[in-house]
Amino acid sequence: GSLSACVMVFGTTKLVESKTVYLYQQSADFNKIAKFYYVKAEDSYYKANDAATYDDWKGARRHWMHFYHKYIL
Repeated sequence: GSLSACVMVFGTTKLVESKTVYLYQQSADFNKIAKFYYVKAEDSYYKANDAATYDDWKGARRHWMHFYHKYIL
């Protein structure tokens, strides 16, 4: 009885350790994936902001050319 209980606890401990290692590895993998998509989202935000700024500049230039170009000619 006592020997089989000891073997079962030892086997369970090994199982828990291997599951713990697996979960830490999985956590590290998810962290890498999350960082990858965070950087992609950040890049998309800056690209969108850059495009919007350029569109604003083009609109301001069109406005200036329409109303004020005659003063420089």
